[in-house]
Amino acid sequence: MAITGARPAMNPWLPGRRTAPRRRTRQEPARRTRRHSADRQAPSRIDVRALLVAIVVAAGLALFYLSQSTRVAATGYEIDALEVTLAQSHAEQQQLIWAIGQARSPGEITQRARTELELVSLEDGAVTFASSASQPAD
Repeated sequence: MAITGARPAMNPWLPGRRTAPRRRTRQEPARRTRRHSADRQAPSRIDVRALLVAIVVAAGLALFYLSQSTRVAATGYEIDALEVTLAQSHAEQQQLIWAIGQARSPGEITQRARTELELVSLEDGAVTFASSASQPAD
């Protein structure tokens, strides 16, 4: 039967040798002596000003980086929107050029004159031209 907290009598790594008993040492409290006020040292303080300055600088750089990257992303989105607008304007321009070409065609002009304006063709000889001043009249 094993006892709680018991140690083996033999050293498991070196068979046949007994382990040395543990020595328990008790630390005695340090003696307090009275010192004069001039002998006392001020408790050492860690200078945190340099650490705070470094943190503030790092935070400033991080904010600057974030603002610049946000600005670049916003400019990219604006460029994309302008490219879409430009493509739409080019498509509209091509449609207008096609519509102008169609409206200038002689067949379209004749058809619109007959249907919308109800114009008819003139017979031959219905139009007389005035003679020019350089030619004498007969």
